[in-house]
Amino acid sequence: MWGNKMKPMSLCLINMGTKGLELIKSFPDVIPADSMNQLVYKTIPIGSNPGDFAQTTFNDLNLTSYIFRIPSASDRDNLASLVAIFSSADYDSKTIKQVFSWVVTELENKALLNTQTLQNILPKLFKGFSKGQFKIEITSTSTISFNFKKDEKDRNGNAIDSLADDLW
Repeated sequence: MWGNKMKPMSLCLINMGTKGLELIKSFPDVIPADSMNQLVYKTIPIGSNPGDFAQTTFNDLNLTSYIFRIPSASDRDNLASLVAIFSSADYDSKTIKQVFSWVVTELENKALLNTQTLQNILPKLFKGFSKGQFKIEITSTSTISFNFKKDEKDRNGNAIDSLADDLW
């Protein structure tokens, strides 16, 4: 299952700015600016709530986004999304959702969920999709790591166990 089909073309961080949705960062920056400007508006659909997961297409691109809330000490919390852009529909969207939601939850639990941290880890997260795992040092005392392959085996094993339980 792992390989090039789980490697996105680009990962993006989008948030709700004062003038609407805006691109904070994309890595790598391979999508033309005019396409990216239009694509941004498809990443957080109207009526979205934190924890929602959205999938859509734009031209020949497939977008998968995880919507979450970035806490703010001085103002109201802000909606944002982590977005994976693929050149084909041949990828495991459940894994994307799981990874994005896990990263956001881990950062939130460590009180490190903010746009600067997300911008900093985007390149390492992108490389992790290629390798099937990542280990990202956030601070000298905080690290997050994820092994896609191990988790896929666990999910498949649990599904088989669940099916066996249902049959008996």
